[in-house]
Amino acid sequence: MQSDHEVAIIEKDEEKAQSLTRELDALIVHGSGSDLDVLKDAGGEKADALVALAPDDEVNLMACKFAEDLGITRIVSRVNTPEHASMFEEVGADAAISYITATVGLYEKAVTGPQIFGLLSMGGEKADVVEVGVNGQSEVVGKTIKELDLPELCTIAVITRDDELIPPRGETELKGGDRVILAGRPDDISLVSKLFRGES
Repeated sequence: MQSDHEVAIIEKDEEKAQSLTRELDALIVHGSGSDLDVLKDAGGEKADALVALAPDDEVNLMACKFAEDLGITRIVSRVNTPEHASMFEEVGADAAISYITATVGLYEKAVTGPQIFGLLSMGGEKADVVEVGVNGQSEVVGKTIKELDLPELCTIAVITRDDELIPPRGETELKGGDRVILAGRPDDISLVSKLFRGES
């Protein structure tokens, strides 16, 4: 997997940590993600994202809590017991992904983009179904859907506002804090998501 991200890996098992140091071009820190000092040693205070992948939900939960305390803006966690998913949301995790169904690609999308719900087939082409929040500073705020120059194969499926479902129509105006479900080609979804998050 090619990426321009700088990666730091925390590994509790010393022997595995030494092996990873030899095999990977990344910072390898021996310790537990549930230790705040270890997270700081791994560069947590400057990190853009944290992915917690321990086989223990308690460790992942503490890592997510400390990540939020450190101001990390994107937090994704493996959840070994699906019933624990709500606990991760309470400590600030943006996405809690069941280990049973997760893939490396799913974690990467959760870290770099909006929350992903799944995939669908669109004329033989793969498409994403994702949720993204509308940043109050985004240029789309105050505009109607018909005023947006969205890609042809990117569709607004549902808008949630203050726990109320808003049917997307041409005259529907977007507001900061809206949660929007998008469906479309991955490249188009990425562009529109950045627009809604105020990153373009």
